[in-house]
Amino acid sequence: MQNSTLFRRAAALLLTAALALTLILPGLAAYEMPIQTVNEGESVYLFNADIDKPILEQNADQQRYIASLTKMMTALLFLESGKDMNAEITIPASLTQEFKDIQNANGSTINLRIGETVRRIDLLYGLLVASANDAASAIASDVSDGDLTAFVARMNQRAKELGCTSTSFTCVHGLYDYGNVSSAHDLALIAKACAENETYMQVANTLSYTLPATNLHQNERTITSTNLMLNPEYPYYRDYIRGMKTGFTTLAGRCYVTFAQKDGHTYGLVVLGSDLDNIYREASEILDWAFASFSDRELVDTETPLTTAP
Repeated sequence: MQNSTLFRRAAALLLTAALALTLILPGLAAYEMPIQTVNEGESVYLFNADIDKPILEQNADQQRYIASLTKMMTALLFLESGKDMNAEITIPASLTQEFKDIQNANGSTINLRIGETVRRIDLLYGLLVASANDAASAIASDVSDGDLTAFVARMNQRAKELGCTSTSFTCVHGLYDYGNVSSAHDLALIAKACAENETYMQVANTLSYTLPATNLHQNERTITSTNLMLNPEYPYYRDYIRGMKTGFTTLAGRCYVTFAQKDGHTYGLVVLGSDLDNIYREASEILDWAFASFSDRELVDTETPLTTAP
């Protein structure tokens, strides 16, 4: 009797181990790229967000310019600051030169003005939906009591806390490339931290948003997401996209970080150094491949006897 019990327990443990191994194998496997990127120098990192395991890697640890993907960290620190997102702040005069520098660099903005009173949540939407550089500077000033350098130092500290080893922030928005670098792998670590914040994901997944009138803007203004994969009218629209962040400068090329969720599976994707004609094609093809390649299937049930033992 005792031997029979031991046999059944051993068989149960073996089945459990086999099932567990089958579930984790897709995350542990090293797969070849299912597509050919426009250039071999692009960085790509696809990971299974459910079990935190890589699936595809191409130049994933290469340090490179990241443009407005920088704003993921700016938004993360803003949300982690504990500030009341529904409260209003006034854009300080200390940002006068910063706003001029952004304008001179042809950076995207929501046309914030010195002395304007705005809600913090509207700054966050401006940052993540329209990728507004002036919103990034206003956020950093708000969190760091006007000291943008101190905010950048906190960005670098938080990156280290998340395990980043190739990241160096030198500005709060990524408009200035000089020294503002990261890697696809590091950006995946930052993206995972952002994805854990419900407010971040709600804002980043917004296709369009109406900024309310303020003391210096008499009319409402509608901003539209730079993430074209959220737009149902776009050829590479995918309903599984959970918006994260886009980026572009001449040095960085087209950059994209997104999460994708369907049928109980969540993937994260980072693509760096692509171009306008191919960035979303590459992202859609990689994610389509991931959802088509990995799926759940029942291996055993708990009702059907497999065998009997004396």
